[in-house]
Formats: sequence, structure tokens, C-alpha cells
Amino acid sequence: MGRGVYATEAIARGTCLVVCQGWIAPSDKLDDDWHAMQVGPDEWLCSAGGNLDDYINHSCDPNAGFVTGEPALFALRDIAAGDQIAWDYSTSIAEAGWQLRCLCGSATCRGMIRPWLELSEFDRDRLRPIALAFLREG
Repeated sequence: MGRGVYATEAIARGTCLVVCQGWIAPSDKLDDDWHAMQVGPDEWLCSAGGNLDDYINHSCDPNAGFVTGEPALFALRDIAAGDQIAWDYSTSIAEAGWQLRCLCGSATCRGMIRPWLELSEFDRDRLRPIALAFLREG
């Protein structure tokens, strides 16, 4: 899991937790030293790794998601003080062949984090309301 973000106080469902920050770069300009989140078919929101959103971990049972379709995370349910804030990385990536072993430990853990189109139809349907806009059609 590495770094993480934890609620310091109770957070109500629907609260905007963080607007993801950085600069936009195309796929062919990405640097291995950057933190990058895909936000379009060939657009990545990049940072040097010092933004709050760079520290939020993945969960197959997330308590945060992109409910507006924009790169801003909202609480999907009430979050108690001390709970880790996590979103499903598959809701923001379409990079074919990308994968990362999942260590979330949730009861619904998929074992491997995969890009949107490599998820099952069931998982895409379940996650569509919290995915970035560019993925919602696929």
C-alpha cells in the first residue's frame, strides 16, 4: 500500500475530498519520475509527487470516486475518522496491458488492477458511475 491518506475527522457522503492537481501531458511525453493519472485517451494529469491526490491508494471497494466524471474525488459513503481514503485506479486508466497487483485486502478484491476495458462487463457497469468521463462510454 505504501503511502496513504486518512480521514482526520468524519466525512459525509458526497463531500468533495480533493480536486486532482498537476499539468497535462500526452502519453509520448510522460517521464518515469512523474506521478501520472490518465484523464483522456492520450492525456495524463502529471505531478512531481507532492499533491494530496498522489498519496491516495487503490481499493477494489473504494470510498472515493469520480462521481462528476471530472478528476475530483468525492466521498461515496460516510467516512469515519481514521479510515483510509481510497479510489479504484481502474476508473481512470485505459492503457492497454497495464496492470498492478492489488493489495487492498477488501472482500471484493480483484487481485489485479487492470485498465478499464480489461475489466469484466460486470465491474465496468458497477464502476461506471465513479469513473472518469472518458471511460464511461466504454
